[in-house]
Order: sequence, then structure tokens, then C-alpha cells
Amino acid sequence: MLKSLALRRVLIYFALSSAGVAVVSQLDLDQRSAGVIYVPMFIGIYVLSRWIEAKVSGSPVTTTTPEKAPSKGFLEKS
Repeated sequence: MLKSLALRRVLIYFALSSAGVAVVSQLDLDQRSAGVIYVPMFIGIYVLSRWIEAKVSGSPVTTTTPEKAPSKGFLEKS
């Protein structure tokens, strides 16, 4: 299995987007109306690739925020 998270994401996104472009190119659309199909398709591919990557890695893909330091602010009650 791939160890690098970035490489795995790129490969998943590349495979899905290549398949999507191949399918849309077979539809014989006018070039002016192709953008109406491509934009939602690539947004959906991004969401799907993140979901697949989370399933493959076995853990949810989240960003961590540092723990909040105790504030000594104006509204803090001691």
C-alpha cells in the first residue's frame, strides 16, 4: 500500500478524473456547454476521492487544531 498520503490522493484523483473526462468526451458535447458538465463533475470527483482515500487509509481525514491555551481575557471568570 502507498505510504505517502499526498501521492495516494493524487493517484486516486487522477484515476477518477481521467475516467470522468473519457466519459464526457464520448458524449459529443458542444465546447461551450462542456463547462457546465466539467465543473460539477470535478467537484464530485474531489469529494469522492477524499471519501475513497479515507476508506483506504482506515482513519478519517481531518485537520487537527492545536489545543486552545487558557485565555486570561476580559470575559473569563476565575
